[in-house]
Formats: sequence, structure tokens, C-alpha cells
Amino acid sequence: MNAGSTLRSALAVSTLALILGSAGYAQQATGKPVRGGNDHKARQARPIQLGVSGGNSGDLANGYCCSGTLGALVTDGQKQYILSNTHVFAGDAVSGGNGKVAKIGDDINQSGLIDVGCQVVAGDMVADLSDWATFGQFNIDAAIAEVRAGQVRTDGAILEIGPLASTTAQPFVGQAVKKSGRTTGFTRAAISGLNASITVGYTDECAGSSFNVTYTGQILVNNRASRFLDSGDSGSLMVEDVAVNPRAVGLLYAGSTSIAVANPINDVLNHFGVTMVGGAGAAGGSTAAENGPGSKKGLGAAIAVQQRHARELMNVPGAVGHAVGAGNSPVLKILVREITPGAQARAPRQLEGIPVVLEEVGDVRGMPFCSKKR
Repeated sequence: MNAGSTLRSALAVSTLALILGSAGYAQQATGKPVRGGNDHKARQARPIQLGVSGGNSGDLANGYCCSGTLGALVTDGQKQYILSNTHVFAGDAVSGGNGKVAKIGDDINQSGLIDVGCQVVAGDMVADLSDWATFGQFNIDAAIAEVRAGQVRTDGAILEIGPLASTTAQPFVGQAVKKSGRTTGFTRAAISGLNASITVGYTDECAGSSFNVTYTGQILVNNRASRFLDSGDSGSLMVEDVAVNPRAVGLLYAGSTSIAVANPINDVLNHFGVTMVGGAGAAGGSTAAENGPGSKKGLGAAIAVQQRHARELMNVPGAVGHAVGAGNSPVLKILVREITPGAQARAPRQLEGIPVVLEEVGDVRGMPFCSKKR
């Protein structure tokens, strides 16, 4: 495992008012009903299910507190750990707003600070920060925290999803997926792109200074009007949409009002040397399509073209990334903040016979939730 100092992710937009203080943003993040009828923000009875509010108990700075979602349960064969994001568990990179930085052993709470008025409640601690992937050094936004005895269900059940399979599923375009998270609760969507290179905005502590990280090989998911993933859902586990023992597909960490972004789950598990806690996968899972036209293997020719023309794709005005998708045939997607005349003029119509399309995605950012301390 690779521990070290990390950079803190929060909402990355141009001003602090837009990040945390604007009425419009707060309404967007909190105004939707919780799907499925369960309260993912509330303190859960111990031992807890996952897919609920939580984070680093020291994630307070600059008059705000920040939290996300306790995503899933993993194991190294001896110990069990809660899996979430670096920017949810490894709170601070700088000692500016609170005089400290994240460290191994930090308390992980449930509910998160944002759901208890930014108060540190001693009885809410469920795990201890163990390891995280430092931004700029690794291609994932992921962290783990060792479970405290009796605080988390040992079968790894996720609220409204239940226990998982111990095996994982390969993503493919069009794959039906679901997740359970702090803000939007239980939601469903479909994978829209693979092998995404994308730039994500963060801050270096709660309500801190902005910075960007570019990832490669990521999974994109439909997120129209933030119905699948919203602020506070960072750390949610994305699984295949089957009724019993679904397999993990990706770890969600970022998005906008039109797309969500996930690390491929095997990249996360391999980094920490862990496996999912669970049983046998359900019959009838999404195995038939893993080598189909929408799979990474099926899109291999388009991915090869994407990689050869990566610089050209990013030279389009307003581009924040690119990916491969599939409709009637493979396509290359240029992800732009906004479709402008300049972007339309510069974007190629096709590359080596593969159609190229512009997709407007807005600002893509890490997805914690930050609340003003009262």
C-alpha cells in the first residue's frame, strides 16, 4: 500500500461563493428527494450498511465542513476496510485553513460532518484512515479505512443494494448500473463511455484553493440533471444492475450535471491489494456483453485511433477530455465544457474513419458536499 500526503478534493469552481455559498448550488445538491425511501444521510444503526454519509472527522477548514459517501467493504484477507475516495477520506493537503493535514489513523465517521452540523461526535467513528492514492501520482481517486470492531456489517451490505459479489464486472457501453450514495440515494443509469481521459477539478482542503487532475482510462456514466450522482455522492460504488449479489464495476468520484466519472474497480482494488467482500456473483449478470461491440475489446479499433489523436482531440476549444462510445457503431467523443462555434469549427468530423462527436459536459469536479459551519 502507498500512503502519503494527499491533495484534498472539494467542489472545484472559480469562486468560493459558487463552490459552497450560492443558494442555487445548495438547492441543486440537497433539494432532490432521496430515492428508494431510505435516508442515506442519517446516522445508521450499528453495525452500519454502506452507501451512506461519512468522511474524515477532521475535514473542517475555512468555516466549512466536507463529507461524502462510505462506498463499500474490501479486504486484504486479514482485515476489512471501507472504500471511498481520497478526497473524502484524506481530507487536507495543506495546513492553511485548520492547521493540519490528513494522516494515517484519522477518524472516519458516519454520519459525515455535513449531516451533523459540522460537529465532531465521538460516538460516530466507524473506521481509521489506512491508505490513499495521492493525487498526481496515481490514476485513481481512492482511499481505504480499517473498520473498527462492531461498526460495519461484515458482509459488506450496501443500503438498498444488499451484499455484493466478491468478483468484479468489466464495464461496457450501455451497461445498466446502479449505486447507493449519501445525497441521491439509490439510483440507476447506464455507462456512456470508456477509456475516458478527463480533467477533474478539486480543492486542496475544504473550501480551499483549486487545482486540476487529469485521469486516463476512466468510465463515463449518464448523469442527466445530476439524477445519478450529485455532490456528497463521492465514494459511492457503482455495480451492475442485477437483483442479487451484483458485481462491482467502478468507484464513483466526479461528475457534472450531465456525466458521472468512475475509476475502473479493478484499478482501485489492485492498487491497495484488496478484494471486494461478498459472495458468488448472480446468474445472468452482464457477462455476455463483455466482449460485445460496446465493450473495451469491441471498441479496440476506436480506442487505438483515440490514443493516436489524443492531442488533436484536446486542442478543441473548451475540451476537458475525450472518450469512446458506441451507437450503431463506435464513435469518438470530445468532452467540452460548452459546445461553441469555435469548438464546432475545430472538431474533426471523423478520424481514420471513426465518427467524432462533441459532448457538452460542463465543469467536471470531485463530488463531496461542503456545508458552512454554524
